[in-house]
Amino acid sequence: MKRYCLYTLCLLAGAPAAAEIYKCTDPQGAVHYTDEPCAGESTVFTPRAAPKVDADSAQRRDKTRRLLRAYSEEQAEEEQAAARQQLEQQQRESKCASARNRLDQYLHASRIYRIDQDGKQVNLSAEERAQSTGRARKEVEFWCK
Repeated sequence: MKRYCLYTLCLLAGAPAAAEIYKCTDPQGAVHYTDEPCAGESTVFTPRAAPKVDADSAQRRDKTRRLLRAYSEEQAEEEQAAARQQLEQQQRESKCASARNRLDQYLHASRIYRIDQDGKQVNLSAEERAQSTGRARKEVEFWCK
């Protein structure tokens, strides 16, 4: 019921300024707003005209809108930067885990091999194994800072 009254009031507020609004109370105590006089007691409201908008308030409103737009854009950029940073952090953690796994394999494997051009396995010499282990350590240092 309150919504109905509020809705009616809003509709009537858009009426010309010369119109009158009547507030009526029925026998059950419910309040109604109408543009016609009620039977019995009613209160008359005459809506006032909306205040005129001066140039200063229009300029302030435009400035406020520009500031809000700039703030929204800045906030969107910050959210995008945070999302990029989070993605980079996840990629870094993934590469760190991969580099640590590779180093662990080089340190604890009994044999390490590579695949040659013919697709055959060729065991690494002690020197090649040391170089591969050194590269793996550097990768761990780089990705796991």
